[in-house]
Amino acid sequence: MSGHDEDRVTGAIVVIALLGVTYAVLSRVALRGFPFSGDEYSCLLQAEIFARGLLHAPAPPHPELLRVDHVVMDGWVRTKYPPGTSALLALGVRAGAAWVVTPIEGVVTLVAVWLTTRAHLGGRAALISVLVMGLSPLFAFQAASYFGHTPTTMWLALSFAATSRWHRTGRDVWAVLGGAAIGGALLTRPADAVFFAAALLVFRSRRLLLATALGAAPFVAAYFAYQAVQFGSPFADGYHAYEPTFQAIYKEGSGHPIALQYLWDAKQQANHLDQICSLVQDWTVPGSVLVAIVGAVAIGKNHRAHTMRLFVIAIAAIPLAALLVAVADPDDGARPRYLSMTLLAIAFLAGPGWDAASRSLATLLGPQLARAAGAAALVMAPVQLGAFLGHRIQEIWLREGLFQEVQALGIGRGVVVVRAEWPTRYARNGPFFDRPVLYLSADAGTTVAEVAAIYPGLPVYEATEGRTWKITRRM
Repeated sequence: MSGHDEDRVTGAIVVIALLGVTYAVLSRVALRGFPFSGDEYSCLLQAEIFARGLLHAPAPPHPELLRVDHVVMDGWVRTKYPPGTSALLALGVRAGAAWVVTPIEGVVTLVAVWLTTRAHLGGRAALISVLVMGLSPLFAFQAASYFGHTPTTMWLALSFAATSRWHRTGRDVWAVLGGAAIGGALLTRPADAVFFAAALLVFRSRRLLLATALGAAPFVAAYFAYQAVQFGSPFADGYHAYEPTFQAIYKEGSGHPIALQYLWDAKQQANHLDQICSLVQDWTVPGSVLVAIVGAVAIGKNHRAHTMRLFVIAIAAIPLAALLVAVADPDDGARPRYLSMTLLAIAFLAGPGWDAASRSLATLLGPQLARAAGAAALVMAPVQLGAFLGHRIQEIWLREGLFQEVQALGIGRGVVVVRAEWPTRYARNGPFFDRPVLYLSADAGTTVAEVAAIYPGLPVYEATEGRTWKITRRM
């Protein structure tokens, strides 16, 4: 290894370490380790159950007063989501630091992307790939939160690395390991795992597909076994189990997140376009999507990375095509979060794309201004993230404010009836309902007297939603 290559290796290690520290600081300080989204809270609740060695917890008395978004509560309490995200978070729960899990997953992802890109395109391109992926607002934000997209991207990045190794060595053990990583993604976000597995078809290798299937098989079996235990059938999932709760909360059906009916739904197709525009304009390093397209062209048919180019194009194209049959309503996560796996392709292609694009810029602007343009794009990425975080932090103050106000008033025991537009977003009692203060998401027609009769001997408070929560003792 030359001294120049050693410098690039050192530089990449330093950059990845700094990015990991940044994600951890964002998670703990900016986002306060607080599961703002209902998706995040549902996964963290399941992690608490897993941390105690259980699959589900007994439902409390009067569950209709304690509903919470994205949590199935019938005879048992459990998340509606697959177990992968929660299983990893459970390690953090056991250690008393769940907030550090996704930053670590982010670091593992960056290492896998760096190693893979370096093997095919060299150290310079690999460093660019780390910067483009690590600084993307989409990746950075999710690596500081509890969303399931970070562990999914991690598993797929590991499979990406293993598949690359198989491609370079021909050893089937790497395909088996790649399949196991796809299995980890299946237990986290099944659709993304299927999309990634479909992209393997570009290699036109039956051996690869068989070895990958062998590696994934135990995880596929575990996935169906988990659904059988949690939801009553290997072919039932949490979305269907949660549907009655969703209808009770929002007075309408949610529909499954993937359905053919979205093909002719004009609203959803407009949402899909909005997601793609958001990915290109707001949630990636400015210009990186265009640079990646240039990179896909720059790696020609005679390039040694040609097959990998086809692979990463498929990794990006398949989830984009799948948008046509997926729900894409705005929610409280990053707008293009369902396209997270496309970051693998953008990062891989950014190195050769920047080499080609910078030559053109240098011709037009001169080499110094061309380099300045690239540096400016990297700087603008965290600026874009900062703009989003400024808004999110204020939302966290409001959502976490209820619990902080209860603590500030010294309420150490009792029942708090949440009076809010959507009380199920605040009724967070953990999976075992054994905390001294119980939060109720009762509907507006439930009176304080009825609550007091259900929970005799406990003081009853009403909490009214606002920029500052108003909490009043009623009984």
